[in-house]
Amino acid sequence: MEAQEDTSRQVISGTITTRVGAAALPLGVVLLAVSEIFHPSGKDPMDNPAVFREYAESDIWTTVHLGQYFGFLLVLGGLVALYYSLAARPGRAAGLAPFGLAAAVTTAASYTVLQAVDGIALKRAVDAWVVAPSDQATAAFAAAEAVRWTEIGMNSLSNFLTGSTLILFGLVVALGGSYPRWTGWMAVASGCAFAYNGVVEVAYEGFVPSIVKLLGLVLLAVWAFVMAFLMWREGGRRQELRERSL
Repeated sequence: MEAQEDTSRQVISGTITTRVGAAALPLGVVLLAVSEIFHPSGKDPMDNPAVFREYAESDIWTTVHLGQYFGFLLVLGGLVALYYSLAARPGRAAGLAPFGLAAAVTTAASYTVLQAVDGIALKRAVDAWVVAPSDQATAAFAAAEAVRWTEIGMNSLSNFLTGSTLILFGLVVALGGSYPRWTGWMAVASGCAFAYNGVVEVAYEGFVPSIVKLLGLVLLAVWAFVMAFLMWREGGRRQELRERSL
């Protein structure tokens, strides 16, 4: 009797977790997209004097980046829920799932630092530069540039970690039987694009126009909505199985 009750609790918990993750994935993508719309982007991001003035004139810079931050955390939360859905199934793919979870946690930590540098520290630095007296302007600009270089470095490795997380989760899905295999390969393709953008393009060239990153973002957005539907359906299937066993 107690064993049956424990199993029932696990099913209920798994259903709730899966459905919360299903809601978090598309919500995170929408929040990221809305935040990007309001992100100042009229200047060449590698033209520091011009782009610093643009950032200093923005009254919603920090708000936009906090929106990006919470949107990204929602996407990662959806991946954590997906982990519990995948790890419950036996098989060779389940052995990769903990590595995907570890990568997601590491990515969240990296992205937290990135947004602290980009959304808060850089804004303070460029604000200080535009109002600095002429005899302090050079030093203030150099300080803002140092923050900018730190942001580029963090962005590079954060994109790589994001890609690694998607690749690991994609492989678990593609090699397992919980969800359609093609959805796993879609995540792998998106992850490869993010990883390439991070360790090749951003690391060596900075913030340059990138078809590769755009492809990664589009694939991630489509994948998130597809997985949201599949995870919600999976949660309903688990609920039905529990009710039948009662």
